[in-house]
Amino acid sequence: MSYTKTVGEYLSSDGRNQIQYYIFTPDCLPSAILQISHGMCEYIERYEREGFVSAMTDAGFIVCGNDHLGHGKSASENSELGFFEDYHHLVDDLHLLNGIMRRTYRSLPYILFGHGMGSFVAREYMVKYEDIDGVILCGTSAGNQPLGAAKLLASALMKLRGDHFRSKLLYRLSFGGYNKAFAKEKDVNSWLSSDPEVRKRYSEDPLCRFIFTSAAYRQLFEMLADISDGEWAGKVPLSLPVFLIAGQSDPLGENGEGIKEVYSRLENAELTELKMKLYENGRHEILNDTMSKEVCSDIADWIRTVADGVVACRGFSSFPFGKADFN
Repeated sequence: MSYTKTVGEYLSSDGRNQIQYYIFTPDCLPSAILQISHGMCEYIERYEREGFVSAMTDAGFIVCGNDHLGHGKSASENSELGFFEDYHHLVDDLHLLNGIMRRTYRSLPYILFGHGMGSFVAREYMVKYEDIDGVILCGTSAGNQPLGAAKLLASALMKLRGDHFRSKLLYRLSFGGYNKAFAKEKDVNSWLSSDPEVRKRYSEDPLCRFIFTSAAYRQLFEMLADISDGEWAGKVPLSLPVFLIAGQSDPLGENGEGIKEVYSRLENAELTELKMKLYENGRHEILNDTMSKEVCSDIADWIRTVADGVVACRGFSSFPFGKADFN
């Protein structure tokens, strides 16, 4: 099935930067909206290039997403890649795109998908806004790293070298150990995917191969600490459906143990619709690994189940709208 791609911009919640967004509309009556909150050092069009957008539009979903501040085409110039001052703007920028979508599709079931760092942003969104019908958290973290020390180091580097300073030390402390299990492959990005072609495209992409600034690292650690404290799960709406997915060989998710811990926190908070699936041999980017078709099928099935529940709850037999015009 083909789709129509729409590209636009809106003013970031920071009041200064323009945020690039994308909408992929299937050539059929859509049954749900899937908004992507992309990961660290990537961008929305990468999800189109690697096939996730096609898989979801083929399933009958509208796919949308914005490049976060400091990422993709939301970075005004190369020097701004990997820089943002306040992670709350990333959360609020997702909300602004939600508003754009809702102006055309007011009642369509709305699912938020967050991967990696984007899952951290999605987890903040879950406790701040109540305008979504379900959340998929892909490759998230339990936040068991020494975040206090990491925040102090990032803050010290900001004071000494400035907020745009790019520290190889911070990078090594954050990701240096992730590739140990795959050292024989002699590729620093092996922890991302077992597919060497995916890793090659990633490593050759200028919109992926940058290092976060000290300011962005400080905000990343702050955000992860905020969603990993004992209060976060208790703030999630009890009726919000949540689906946690991850690779069993994802070091960010502690090879599945961190994902289980996040699941346990939500289960203890007594969420009514909670599901988890770990994929054997899956690394960090399960959307771009050997099991990607299975992952996409599971995501589509889960969205359909949630969408059916939303439709039943709202009393609609069909959706009274067609194609969107965002021009």
